[in-house]
Amino acid sequence: MAKPTKAIKYTTATPAELKELWRRQEERKQKRRAQWEARAAGQLKPKPESANRITANIIRLVNMQSGCYAFRVNNVGVWDAAKQIHRKGNTERGISDVIACIRGKMVCIEVKAGKDKESIHQQQFGANVQQAKGLYFVARSTDYFIEYFEQMLKSETF
Repeated sequence: MAKPTKAIKYTTATPAELKELWRRQEERKQKRRAQWEARAAGQLKPKPESANRITANIIRLVNMQSGCYAFRVNNVGVWDAAKQIHRKGNTERGISDVIACIRGKMVCIEVKAGKDKESIHQQQFGANVQQAKGLYFVARSTDYFIEYFEQMLKSETF
């Protein structure tokens, strides 16, 4: 038998409070619109690419090519709410963010954005991949990866 649910208490806002909330929301919209227009006009620097954006772009680019497949490796831990503890990820330490098979060759891509640096475990993982005749690459931007990927696809030995 299901437990009875607690009644939800709603609070009511006065008309003055609603007007103030509406005014604040409109101010935020105007500020965002002004920033977008300034960025479009070249007055503001574009936001730097995040690691998530670079990773998603790499996967999209690789999977658009025939004979190529890439996927993201989720190697972070999770919060276990039942036990109130943080569980470590169960992947090998230092494993790359993206693993791809490009025309039959294993390619491991570590994504770094901004001032991020490779950890010792990531460097060791890269050395292990290269020792096994795979390719290991650190991508710092989507554009940098595109250049590398185009050269890779044009290469006769690849």
